Amino acid sequence: MVESRKPEVEMGAQLNIKDAETVELARDLARQLGKSVTETIKEALEEKARKREAEIEEKIAAVREISRQFRAEMPPEWHGKTSKEIMDEIYDEDGLPK
Repeated sequence: MVESRKPEVEMGAQLNIKDAETVELARDLARQLGKSVTETIKEALEEKARKREAEIEEKIAAVREISRQFRAEMPPEWHGKTSKEIMDEIYDEDGLPK
């Protein structure tokens, strides 16, 4: 699980958004939601962070599943060996298959 970062700024800190389109998007969404721009931006950032964390967790789960499948299908004689030992069994000193 990815840990959330703690705020590194003091209360009342300002964020200066220099892109007019971004400011307008934030204001429009805040108006539609009936919330302040600050609340709207905070919620959007929290949602994006949750989605990113979920994506990372999905990728980790996929890698674990691939590893599990590989271990299940790996020849028994490879169990307990390093990748170098396995490669030395498969390839000769010139890197060609034996």
